[in-house]
Amino acid sequence: MIDIHTHILPGVDDGAKNLDISIALLKEEKDAGMDTVYLTPHNNKNTKTGPELKKKFQSFLLETKDLGINLKLGSEIYYYHDMIKDLKEGKILTMDDTKYVLVEFSTRTETDVCEVVYELVREGYTPIVAHIERYPYLTKGDYHEIKENGGLIQVNASSFKHFGTRQKMKYLLKNDLIDYVGSDCHSLDRRNVDFSHATKYIKKKFPDQYKKIFEKTSL
Repeated sequence: MIDIHTHILPGVDDGAKNLDISIALLKEEKDAGMDTVYLTPHNNKNTKTGPELKKKFQSFLLETKDLGINLKLGSEIYYYHDMIKDLKEGKILTMDDTKYVLVEFSTRTETDVCEVVYELVREGYTPIVAHIERYPYLTKGDYHEIKENGGLIQVNASSFKHFGTRQKMKYLLKNDLIDYVGSDCHSLDRRNVDFSHATKYIKKKFPDQYKKIFEKTSL
């Protein structure tokens, strides 16, 4: 099982503030059954910190080597105009140096997510739209177009806790549109690692989707 969306790397964004919190979150990941965890710090047009993150990640690997969990480095990139150029130059990070890219969008300003996905795919990348349920301007048709354009869809495990977002989850699952469920964990309180609602709901209502989503061992 893999968690592709976390903010566990300490002291680099609004996620884990120190090593102790990071280690506690990784223990939660292990308890949740995760074998592989992607560390995906926030990046945007003002924080092109790819090289620095790689150095911090290497140090973090030494601090956590005894936990018995496979760690990989990526980033959650807030979409901006020159993002593709900066990806090519290594200023911002893909997922584990692959062509997979975790991208988030504004929840307030309507963005043509379908077009962005198309452009990224055209440039040889495989975009993963982060927590797609958070963008109120996206339609059901947009969800399908994103997949048709070659994009992948990630939703947050916490979205299965609430009736409103659970209805979106039901539609996405019914139409085989979800590729990943991520924790998007930031801390040990309300934004911790909690897959319980997601796994229970999907296993009960959509067992075939459960296998597809949770029995992955890599991207």
